[in-house]
Amino acid sequence: MSPNLRLRPGSGPTEDEFENTRLIGLRQADAARRIHASATTPVRGGVDSRLRYVDMSRVQIDGRYTPDGPPHHTSSGVIGLSTLAGSVEDGPGIPGLIEGTPSPLAPLIEHINAKVPGWLADEQAPKTSVVPGGLLRATPDVLPLQLLKIGQLHLIGGPAEYTIVAGLRIRRAVAEELGIPLENVLMQGYTNGYSQYVTTPEEYDSQQYEGASTLFGRYTTPAYQQEFARLAAALRDGSTLPAGTPPPSAAIGTLNVQPGVVLDSPGLLRSYGQVLTDAADAYGTGRRVSVVFVTGHPKNDLRRRGTFLEVQRLEGGGWARYLDDGDWETTYRWRRTNALTGESTATITWDIAPDTPPGRYRIVHHGDAKNGLTGAISPFTGASRPFTVS
Repeated sequence: MSPNLRLRPGSGPTEDEFENTRLIGLRQADAARRIHASATTPVRGGVDSRLRYVDMSRVQIDGRYTPDGPPHHTSSGVIGLSTLAGSVEDGPGIPGLIEGTPSPLAPLIEHINAKVPGWLADEQAPKTSVVPGGLLRATPDVLPLQLLKIGQLHLIGGPAEYTIVAGLRIRRAVAEELGIPLENVLMQGYTNGYSQYVTTPEEYDSQQYEGASTLFGRYTTPAYQQEFARLAAALRDGSTLPAGTPPPSAAIGTLNVQPGVVLDSPGLLRSYGQVLTDAADAYGTGRRVSVVFVTGHPKNDLRRRGTFLEVQRLEGGGWARYLDDGDWETTYRWRRTNALTGESTATITWDIAPDTPPGRYRIVHHGDAKNGLTGAISPFTGASRPFTVS
């Protein structure tokens, strides 16, 4: 499932990625409101749950859950070539790599990459194996699987991103084991841990980005069907299952193929927070304010409890926050202007809404910069000239 409805990054239903975010969010919110307003069945009954740690790299799968009937098994986690290639709809990865199977670079990759043992590459076929994440302890093998009962509603908690059909098959396996309607079983990914993608065997064979990111091989979804059905049986019967052994560290995966921030630099005769393009003296409602600042890389501090920007209003002789980066009227765009020296700019815009109260305003940018010699990260703040909104 992708928000890029036209199968291009940032495209669909419009060509403005910010407007797309707003429209798609509204569509989902409106659908949720319609469902809630039309609901007639009350949730009744007790609350119960089962959670078990499973080594997903060593699951022996009964033929009841496999697409062809015979038993199969999973294997140690491996990242495939198409993971590094990226995806058509959500954006490319390493230049020159092509998503899908067979990859024209597969013979070269398999020749130069001696870290993936032949037996493991064979078990992961038709994946072109490039990184043995499980053997390197860079991706998790032991994962928490959870089933939660709230009245007649059952929530499957899976530690991965599941394709729509993979999730449907897991829901069916749980519903059949419990003997309840399919609509009473919902799938919730990203729960308690993270282990990249989960595709069906058929999706796995095409080795798109998601299939190459399915760590435990072609039969990952059947393994989840079986293990979640085991939780469902225990929940139905009121019995317990061995909890398994939690992993020594949080099961969220530690491999990151994206490079970290090496250094930042403000540039010659510049300072962090300096304004390169300033605001005008005055604006009317319906206009856009745009200010460009010297900045550092946003990954230095994601400011989860803060903000990259403020629109401040002069009140009682002091500046008070009026908007921040959580408001639809504002945008923050970062751009690396010189990759060699680490120079960057931040462009902050404010679309002034019709109901904005008249007054004096300014744009403020909060950022962080990394020293290439010491690795120290230092915060900074910059502000535009004050301007009038009328």
